[in-house]
Amino acid sequence: MSESIKTKSFVGETTKGSVVATFLSVLFVLAFALVMRIFGIGATMIPAINLVIKILSVFIAVFVAIKTPQSGFLKGALIAVGFVLLSDLLFLLLGGQSVFADVFKDLAICVIAGVIAGIIAVNRKKL
Repeated sequence: MSESIKTKSFVGETTKGSVVATFLSVLFVLAFALVMRIFGIGATMIPAINLVIKILSVFIAVFVAIKTPQSGFLKGALIAVGFVLLSDLLFLLLGGQSVFADVFKDLAICVIAGVIAGIIAVNRKKL
């Protein structure tokens, strides 16, 4: 495969993954808000559920986006970084508050999830 095709594929997969993760995160947050409204879940559960939503969004997006069997850990990490940046920007634009310290925590956790998912994604056919 030529170098430009590899580069386009790499950039395309990571961009697609970041967008998919952001979209999934928005869907999961809306679903969680509905569940909270219906069942009256306390506000103390929100940070834990948000963390689960972020990890799940990254994991699913990595599996959806990565199609070529190279550099899964790097693609997963970049998808996670793109997701954290996009989702933080999106939720900030929608009127939320962004806490700078939380961004680093989210980034670290999402990158770890992305790396693990990327490694699994590129090796899933070998299993």
